[in-house]
Amino acid sequence: MRRIFQLILSFFFLFQIQSAIASDDIYSFYYNGDSEFILRFNASLKAYARNRNAKIEFFDAKNSSSMQLNQIYSSISSKDPLIINLVDPKMASEIIYHAKSYGNRIVFFNRRPSDEVQKKYDRAWYVGTNSSAAGRYQFEIIHDYLNEIKGVDRNKDGVLNIVILQGEIDHTDTKGRTEQIKKMLDESKIKYSIISENYDNWDSKAAFEDVKAQADKVGLKNIDMIIANNDSMAVGAVDYLNTAGYNLGREHKDKSKYIPVFGVDGIPKATEYISQDKMTGTVFADFTALAKVCVDISLDDSTDDAELTRKLWYKVTDRKVSIPFVKYASFKKYAERSR
Repeated sequence: MRRIFQLILSFFFLFQIQSAIASDDIYSFYYNGDSEFILRFNASLKAYARNRNAKIEFFDAKNSSSMQLNQIYSSISSKDPLIINLVDPKMASEIIYHAKSYGNRIVFFNRRPSDEVQKKYDRAWYVGTNSSAAGRYQFEIIHDYLNEIKGVDRNKDGVLNIVILQGEIDHTDTKGRTEQIKKMLDESKIKYSIISENYDNWDSKAAFEDVKAQADKVGLKNIDMIIANNDSMAVGAVDYLNTAGYNLGREHKDKSKYIPVFGVDGIPKATEYISQDKMTGTVFADFTALAKVCVDISLDDSTDDAELTRKLWYKVTDRKVSIPFVKYASFKKYAERSR
């Protein structure tokens, strides 16, 4: 009998130890698991979560609002933290309404809910980048390029003729990045003309067809620059230019057949094109920092901005964290990081 009691005690203590070292559960929801941005973020998230002994379950909404809502609703009752990349930022209100009764910590990232909605729940955060800041740093690369490279006005009409490739029509990053570029072009007294600014929904194939359509319409000799709201669209633009004998890379560089292309995100294909001199520049968030902050907030107990700032080493303001940008270009080395 004593032996049986000792065995029971041993199993009890073993269970206690295993419970103490068991990993935390986090649920992560993506608007589209095939997105290059999401693929890079996901790799960083998995690596950092492993270091924190956190177990993460991933859900891909495949760009479907209804699918993402069903995925989130099936996980809320677990009371575990939720890291959410929204299909549609307008869904945030409904998600918060359901999560409140269970007390889940929610970290929205990349696609930002409105301030009004986020304020309704003191356990909801946003981690991402400032859309206008992305446009500002993108313009800094563009401005440096215009200062360093001659002959950008390829048809010598005295105007910088620009094709802008925009993301989704109602997305805050689309609006913030495009408006900031135009604002800074105006402030810099650069004479420019917008050839087109179509919504290509962050998609490389749509951008490919868009640039092809503009080339057919005005001729490539009359396009001086292409500015994309993200790198996938910038890559699509370069892919089309390659089919037309433009932007073929360092070994085939012909100034008369090179159109500078700028993006945002730092996806592998874009940085590869930049290193080959097929694409000109990009700005991107530090994916490691983005993943780290999302996981750390998810696993913390605090709801206080000042306390989280001390722990994260990134400033938290009104439960929002802005991740710094990195600038990368083919014509200039950028070593500094900026907020």
